[in-house]
Amino acid sequence: MDSASQPSPSPHPDSLSPLRVMILGNGNRTEVHDDALRLAGSLGCAPGVELAGIDLSADSDLSELPADVALVIGGDGTVLHTARRMNDRPTPVLGVNAGRLGFLADLTPSAFCERLPDLADRRFTVENLMTLSCTVTRKDAPAQVYRGLNEAVIRAAPFFHLVEIGLSIDGESVMTYRGDGLIIATPVGSTAHSLSAGGPILPPNAHMFVVTPLCAHTLTQRPLVDSAHKTYDMVPRGEHQPTVLVIDGQVQVPLHPGDRVTVRRGATPFPMIRLPGYSYYRTLRDKLGWGAFPAGDRGPRQ
Repeated sequence: MDSASQPSPSPHPDSLSPLRVMILGNGNRTEVHDDALRLAGSLGCAPGVELAGIDLSADSDLSELPADVALVIGGDGTVLHTARRMNDRPTPVLGVNAGRLGFLADLTPSAFCERLPDLADRRFTVENLMTLSCTVTRKDAPAQVYRGLNEAVIRAAPFFHLVEIGLSIDGESVMTYRGDGLIIATPVGSTAHSLSAGGPILPPNAHMFVVTPLCAHTLTQRPLVDSAHKTYDMVPRGEHQPTVLVIDGQVQVPLHPGDRVTVRRGATPFPMIRLPGYSYYRTLRDKLGWGAFPAGDRGPRQ
């Protein structure tokens, strides 16, 4: 399925079943428990919605949720963690920010309560975000497959020496990167680690990957944007250069000489709910300060 915004059903008639909402979140944080109880109370009083349950655990299986919508309370890391736990059977997610940045989870608890009528009346769209599938192939062990939403990164492991990583696309050798590592990011991940490494911003509905070197030890290696319909192979080179694969900044897989990391577009997109008035570019401006003038240039000119 292509990444796209699909219109939700039109406002529901009285005969339509209530929208079932499941509350998820990072239960290790006290404020998340408080927010969950508050939002559960709001859902219980709102016509057209029904609380399907609350799950604030860290490792339960979320691939068979008895809900139409998953309300995820936490930061962007909680949304990424939830996406992996849903595996290939994701429930549309609406993020409520209890973290710092809130790029994926961009609604505050108060804003959610104000927008609850839009959710109850099904005035929203579902944006299918591109995922990635990352396969680690070893010489003497079964292949391991990981699912991600943001990026797959091969980077130097302790003792953090310069590493060499060969990149091939659809079987054709592209180049060998020398530096601290190499990022392959989805459009959603283009505003995460790749952005901090100097990579470009991709719109969330693009069908592309961005390849961004980490601290490349040359002036000629620059980020590369290419089709999401291709296959990307990364191979660490050098017998004495320890490396690690990092998925979405959360899953770490030590790599060994001869290992191959293959990144493809994920078979199943991750559905995010967008309420009326949502704007990707406004989120870039509000959350990342995109396009803002330096502080000294904001005042009137003398």
